[in-house]
Amino acid sequence: MFPVLNVFGLFPIPMYGTVFGIGFAIAVLIARKIGPLYGIGRDDITFASLYGIIGLLVGAKALYFLTKLPAIIIHFDIYLEALREEPLNAISYAFSGLVFYGGLFGAILGVFCYCRQYKVPFTPYLDIYAPLLPFIHGFGRIGCFLAGCCYGIEYHGFGSVQFPYNELIPELNKVPRVPVQLMEAVLNFILCAVLFFLMKKKKMRSGQLLGIYFVYYAIARYLLELLRGDIIRGGVGHFSTSQIISILLLPVGFVLISGRWLTKKHSKAV
Repeated sequence: MFPVLNVFGLFPIPMYGTVFGIGFAIAVLIARKIGPLYGIGRDDITFASLYGIIGLLVGAKALYFLTKLPAIIIHFDIYLEALREEPLNAISYAFSGLVFYGGLFGAILGVFCYCRQYKVPFTPYLDIYAPLLPFIHGFGRIGCFLAGCCYGIEYHGFGSVQFPYNELIPELNKVPRVPVQLMEAVLNFILCAVLFFLMKKKKMRSGQLLGIYFVYYAIARYLLELLRGDIIRGGVGHFSTSQIISILLLPVGFVLISGRWLTKKHSKAV
């Protein structure tokens, strides 16, 4: 709806990055409060979060590139020519987007790298960040809605959304659409609340909160993909890239929920 906010008509502010940044900053503040209850210092939380956001950006870009790679390989001669004549456009085609799952795994890997580098335990971070991942993602999907990306299929019923013209996505305003971005945001915030409740009220083993997140989100994302109208995210056959990853993520989530792979987590509750 508002891809860019023009401040005084002079300073364009991209709304996606702004909303995502707000969500990330709030999440870091919450994590800094929770960290000491798990024996993690506030400074460690801050720096691990920075490693995580770097990993998120790299992972999201890398997976987006992989979704474009088949087309680049098939039309390699054309892409090579475009790279010579219009390098910025060619690079933008390959790396301009973000894929959430790549960002998720990249963020986890970034935090893991921080823990390895500074020799601090990794598993408590899984518990601290688990409810904050859907929190940040919920803000990100609101940003998607404002930017008009990740839009839904054509829909003329109750709750449909008619986007204004967006020169970056010319087809966006042609028909009313399912507000799938807001639906995903709501589901993420619900999951965030559930995970915080479990964190506070239940004695969970390390990794179980992350496992619940994986299972919940994998199922939700698989179904939400059926309502997506954009084709930029790539896929194999009848399955989108995110649906394939969701299927693969389910058993990982169940293994984490089983709680057999790690020792029991700290019994302190938030």
